[in-house]
This record gives sequence, C-alpha cells and structure tokens, in this order.
Amino acid sequence: METVSPSLDTWTSLFILAAAHGYFLAAILFFNRQGNRRANRLLAAFLLAFALTLSEYVLHWTKYLVHFSWADSFYIPLIFVFGPLLYLYFKTLNPEDEVRRRDMLHFLPALLMLINRLPYYFTDPALKAAFQAGDRQMIAQIHWPFIPMFGIQDYFFMMHLAAYLALTYWYLRRNGFWRATGEEDDNAVIRRKWSRTLLWLYAGFVLGNVSYYILIRTPFFSIEWDYGISLAMTVFIYVVGYLGYRQPAIFAGELWPQAFLAPKYQNSSLTPSASRSLLERVLEYVEQEKPYLDNELRLSGLADQLDISIHHLSQVINEQLGKSFSDFINEYRVEEATRLLANPRYQDRYVIAIAYESGFNNKTSFNKAFKAYTGMSPSQYRKKIQGKIPAGSRSDG
Repeated sequence: METVSPSLDTWTSLFILAAAHGYFLAAILFFNRQGNRRANRLLAAFLLAFALTLSEYVLHWTKYLVHFSWADSFYIPLIFVFGPLLYLYFKTLNPEDEVRRRDMLHFLPALLMLINRLPYYFTDPALKAAFQAGDRQMIAQIHWPFIPMFGIQDYFFMMHLAAYLALTYWYLRRNGFWRATGEEDDNAVIRRKWSRTLLWLYAGFVLGNVSYYILIRTPFFSIEWDYGISLAMTVFIYVVGYLGYRQPAIFAGELWPQAFLAPKYQNSSLTPSASRSLLERVLEYVEQEKPYLDNELRLSGLADQLDISIHHLSQVINEQLGKSFSDFINEYRVEEATRLLANPRYQDRYVIAIAYESGFNNKTSFNKAFKAYTGMSPSQYRKKIQGKIPAGSRSDG
C-alpha cells in the first residue's frame, strides 16, 4: 500500500486557523457570565460544532487522520446539531418565548446518529483504513445498532439542514425578527438585523452542503469543491468574530448595537441638560399615572401621552437609563406584580391574572421578565413572601 505523507496546503491552513478562531470564540461566549447566558452558550455550542467539523475535515484532507483514527467521521452526528442549535439560539433571543424541555427533542436525530456510529468509532484502525481505501466489504465486519446508512446518509444531511433553515426562517418571520411589525426600540431593531445576518450565513452553509452532495454524484465533480462547505463555515466564524471585534459588548450582553446601528442620536437637538430634565418628567409621569398597566403600551403610545417625539423619548431612555423601552416598562410591571403577589387579598388569584393586572400580555414574557429582575419565578416569590420556603431558595421544583 502506498504511503501518503501528511501535509498542509493554503486552504487547509486557512481552515485550521478558522477552527482555532471558532474554539476561541466558543470559549469566550461559554464562560462569559454577563448578558443572556443561555443564548451565548447556544451560540458557543454552534461555533464549537463548526470548529470540530472543520478540524476533522482538515485531518482528512491533509492525511493526518491516519494518526488520529479515533476522529474519523466524528463530524457526522454534529451535522444534526447545527440546525437545532441555531433555532434554539433564536428562541432564547425572543423575549416572548423560552426554551423548554421538549425542545431537547430537536437533538434526537443527532443522538440516534451518534449511537449508530459508535461501533465504527471503536473499530480497529486497520479496518477503518481499509474501508477508507475503498474496501466496502469491511462494512460487514461492523455490528451496526441500526443500519450502516453509508448509501443514504447524504440525503438525511441535506433534508435535515434544509428543514431547519426553513423552520428557523418561519420562526423569525412569525415573531417579527425578519421585518418590522410596528414601533421598535433599539434592541428590537438590533435583534432583527442580527438574526437576519446569522440566518443568511447559515443559508450559505446549507447551500454549500447541498451543492456538494449533489455535485459529488456528477461525472465532472472535482474534489476541490469539497472546500466550499468549509469555506462557508469559515465565513460564518470570521463574520461573528469581526462583529465582536467591532463591538466587544457582543459577548457581554444580549446583542450589540454599534455593529448594526449608526450613531442614532448624534444629530439630535436634545441637549444633555434638556435630556435630564425630560427624563425627570418621564419618570414622574410613569410613576404617577402608571401607563405600564396597559398591556398594549408601545413607545409611540407613551410618547403621545407625554406629547413628545418618539425619537426624544427613545433617546432619553436609552442614553440616560441605559435601557431599552421594553426593559424600562417591564421593571415597573414586575414591581407592580411583586406588590400584588405580596398582597393577602390576591393570594387566591392565579399568577396569569396577576400578570395581566401588572401590564403583561402573556404568561411567558411575564415569567421571563419576573425571573430576570427577581431571580425567581412568580410562584416562588409568592411562596417566599408567604413564608412557605426559605428566602434564599431558587429552586425551580
């Protein structure tokens, strides 16, 4: 058998650098304790899966896989986690939604594929080498839990990737992440633009995979086209890294404004002293009139009530308080909810009724906002106030 010396070329050198960049970004996102930690960790897992897949591809192309036979084909189950991770990442960015236990079912295909591949991963390296050299009879010596799937797994790859592209696009459209659905604060604009950017990047990755798996069955296929998939992953990693470089707060909060928004208030006629004066007026009005109890309240509605421009109201809240409009209003709503939950007259009232009376329009956003500001769910807070659980408990049980 001819011995091939492992070596790197320009493309594989680029891809291994991109993989290293992916590991670095994943570590930053995963261990950062600020901002939306669940969203950051899901994005970290996505980038880690890309980096691992790129690493395996490089080992294969450079022939270094002969020295790391245990890594042979470990990328296959990872293909089935790309779509679910991105879809669930968007769910965690949605203030009106949350990830639930049943969402873990999205990872069932990846788990089944991993179980089916385990016998191959533990196969003797010599048998793997013979199989990779073209001896398809070696498949018969592996005891597969299900079926080998070598002849059909490419179709599963394409269908799974394309299905999650469609599912994620549908989710973003349904929840206003794709096009503006009315008045938006800065966070909503940023969230929408960032979501579209990520989805376009993922669409490029899916297109690269589908093109490859189709072209590989044509007589004019060139092995260099295999680099297209890795190039799409490389672009994804470096775009995220570039935007993070432009605005490091990407890893410290839910999203970052300066990567997508121009300096919005640089030409504003509102002076700093006028802004502070207007803030006092806004706070006085909100605390006395309690407009936040209206669960249909929007930025434009509050601006009309105060007889000021939407632009100035947004500027005052963003610059003087460092908050979005929704965060500003939700703080008052949560404060109202804590007051009602602690009131003995409301002890028999359902939590959803408390949510509506406090100005929230659904239970999901209420629970999410309440836990963000108090560290516990509304039910836990009620029990704590009533003395049924210790004050320091944070159990979700």
